[in-house]
Amino acid sequence: MNRIHATVLAALLIIAGLLLGASMWLNVLRANTYVDTGELDWEFVRGPTIWLDACGLQPGPGPYGGNDWNATYLPSPGALQLDKDVGCTNVTLIDSDGDGDRDTMNVTLYNVYPWYYTHIAMKVHNDGSIPLKIWRVIIDGQYYYELNEQVLQQGVELDLNNDGAADILIWWGDNFGVQLHPCQSADISFDLTVLQDAPQNTVLSFTISFQAVQWNEYSVPAQSP
Repeated sequence: MNRIHATVLAALLIIAGLLLGASMWLNVLRANTYVDTGELDWEFVRGPTIWLDACGLQPGPGPYGGNDWNATYLPSPGALQLDKDVGCTNVTLIDSDGDGDRDTMNVTLYNVYPWYYTHIAMKVHNDGSIPLKIWRVIIDGQYYYELNEQVLQQGVELDLNNDGAADILIWWGDNFGVQLHPCQSADISFDLTVLQDAPQNTVLSFTISFQAVQWNEYSVPAQSP
């Protein structure tokens, strides 16, 4: 009898141990299932995106007129409006991944020339469910973690047609690392100047998009690629 009882007791202990282990394993799985950091998502807001010398404006002075602007003070920022309407700027917001958010900006410059100037202002909106920070901007496939991080002395030169010569100069209104809570927005803008080596009689076009990270994961690499 004692031997039988001992065997039964041992079997019961083994079964109890297995059940306890299974219970702990299931608890872990259940806990992991309930952990949810939310959705990381942002978008360009369509209405507040504005730019100088928009295509389709009637010739005339002022920010709502179609007369061109000239980077008269280069290399300092700022511009003067001319009395001619030659070139124009168009900005389109694109939903690149079909999720309903406009996440990419396409900038197209028509009939522009050296020292042609425009200013583009946008609003970035956190339409996700967790706080985020703008981590880096992607301009025509090139990643930038910082732009004009020092005193504004020069901008970023871009070669849009891959001929080895810079076509445009961008001076960026820095907003990297800004923390946006759900439903909050940040204002961002940049100046754009066409350079001497830009090709003649050619449409210049480039894209801008952002990458954001969860608010507590923001960092800047020691050396940006």
